Amino acid sequence: MTADGDVTADGGVTADGGVAGCFACGAGPLLPFADLGEIPVLCGVHYASQEEAAGSPVGRMQLAYCTECAYVRNVAFDPAVMYYDTTMDTNLHHSPAFQTFSAQLVASLTGRYPLAGATVLDIGCGQGEFLRELCHTAGCRGFGYDAMYAGPAGADHSGAHFTTGYAPVEDPQALPAYDFVTSRHWFEHIDDPYAFLVALRERAGGRPVHGYFEVPDACYDLATAGWEVIYPHVSYFDSVSLARIFERAGWRVEAEGTFFAGMFRYIEVSCGVDAGAGVSDRAAAREAQLTAIAGFAQRQAAERERWQSAVVRMAAEGRRPGLWGAGSRGVQFLNLADPHHQLAAVVDVNPRKWGRFLPVTGHRVDDPAILTTLQSTAVIITNPAYREEIAKSLAGLGVAAEVLVA
Repeated sequence: MTADGDVTADGGVTADGGVAGCFACGAGPLLPFADLGEIPVLCGVHYASQEEAAGSPVGRMQLAYCTECAYVRNVAFDPAVMYYDTTMDTNLHHSPAFQTFSAQLVASLTGRYPLAGATVLDIGCGQGEFLRELCHTAGCRGFGYDAMYAGPAGADHSGAHFTTGYAPVEDPQALPAYDFVTSRHWFEHIDDPYAFLVALRERAGGRPVHGYFEVPDACYDLATAGWEVIYPHVSYFDSVSLARIFERAGWRVEAEGTFFAGMFRYIEVSCGVDAGAGVSDRAAAREAQLTAIAGFAQRQAAERERWQSAVVRMAAEGRRPGLWGAGSRGVQFLNLADPHHQLAAVVDVNPRKWGRFLPVTGHRVDDPAILTTLQSTAVIITNPAYREEIAKSLAGLGVAAEVLVA
């Protein structure tokens, strides 16, 4: 983007934030299709008091899409109000279901790529669980970067080395020379994802390098209520747009697909290696994404109204409804569906969140054990992948509650 805000050939946002070129395929302009208004900015921050939480910043969510590749972006995104630090907690590893998925992914990557003795970058490493397990299992050396990383900096016994901060992609030569790069649920947060991929490709040079990237699947999110359409997510990628942005940045797509009940999209890429079969036919995926985009605004508004009414009704019936899950989906659900605190409780398995308050709405997060005292007969979840796990936990708590998937 130029200094005066005009769209560049590589994609960018206009000065008024309303129209943008496509970061994925380079076409443009992006066409607006949904305006969610003001929503919480800091979904991963949990505050010490309800008053502090109520003062948490909000930002405008205005979605627009590329007619060529179906890339979606919040064209009202303001990087000045979005920051990441160690006060945030978006860790999913407290869930047994997610732990199992992560371990299976480590086993898959280790079995298919020559990682023994290799150097791995993990950009957006969270609290380092995935990189530690990968290094331990594969016998590789890892470098993890995340502004939210709150653990000890430097090397640890697993072979991983951690930095609290962003990966230095603005100066690619400052990155370690690497053989494999992973990034899980960070790519969608980056203001300029194309420049990020170009920098990684530059650092790879002529060496053989592979990569695994994982993002929320845009087609899933936009074809449902959109609880994962949140302010920290600048970009929304489906199969087509994710492949296009990697290919345009000089990477070859080797494999792609979805995991975790279709909610997570992955792509495996390479450079400097012999060409494989690749992936070429994405016409059906593009049409599915465009269909989801076309119906999203109406569907999201209808789901918002439906769940507001449902929460009020269940509270009036004395069902003491609760929400299980105080992550980004839960924060968005509460903001849109329970602004007046009709829910009896919000619970989460992550103990770091207990006794803390969620941004903007100020809902308090408690240990799931509080549902035993309340004897709630209705528990709402926003992530169907955890339904079985949560149902078992409720049974263990002696809570005979209906599990409702929002």
